[in-house]
Amino acid sequence: MAKSIKVDILFSYFQLFFMPSKDTTNKIVAAVTFVVIVGGVASYSMVGQQVAVPTVTPTVLSTTTSMPISTSSITATTPTPTSGSTVATYKDGTYSADGSYVSPGGAELIGVNVTVAKGIITDVQVTPKATLPISQKFQKLFADNYKQYVVGKNINEVNVTKIAGSSLTPKGFVDALAKIKAQAQS
Repeated sequence: MAKSIKVDILFSYFQLFFMPSKDTTNKIVAAVTFVVIVGGVASYSMVGQQVAVPTVTPTVLSTTTSMPISTSSITATTPTPTSGSTVATYKDGTYSADGSYVSPGGAELIGVNVTVAKGIITDVQVTPKATLPISQKFQKLFADNYKQYVVGKNINEVNVTKIAGSSLTPKGFVDALAKIKAQAQS
C-alpha cells in the first residue's frame, strides 16, 4: 500500500472517529482500524524502507443502528444468599488477636480487641506494638482515627485501607480482624 493512500485512510478514520456522531459502532470500528493502521505506518517509517504491512479492511456493522445507552442511575446492592450458600454467623463476645504487616523496616504487629454483637462491631481497641519509631508514629495515627470506619459496622464489611496517612497499619488491623472472625465463627 502506498504511503499517500495510508495517509488518506488515516485522515478518513481520524475524521470519522472525532467528528460528532451518535453512531458508536462506527466510531469503535474507526478507532480499532486507526490503531492498526497507525501501527503499520509506524513500522513503515521506523524501518525506512517498504515492508509488508497487513491489509486492514474495515467492516461497518451498520450506519443506522447505534448501541443502546442506559441513562438510569447505578445503584449498589448487597448480595443476598442463595439456597445452599452459607453466611458466616458470629458468636457475641469480645475477641483479641495480633495482626501483622510488613513495613519498610521489617515485620510489625498491632493488637486488636473487638466486641461483636449480632455480627456488628460494637467496640474496638487497638494496641500499638510497633518496634520502629516510624511505625509507632503511623500506628498512633491509625489508633487515633480508625473507629469511625469500624464501630457500628458489620464485621464482614469492614475493610480499612488507608487512615490518617497510615497505609500499612490497616493491613495489620485487617489481618487481626480475619483472625478474630475465625475465633468468633459459630
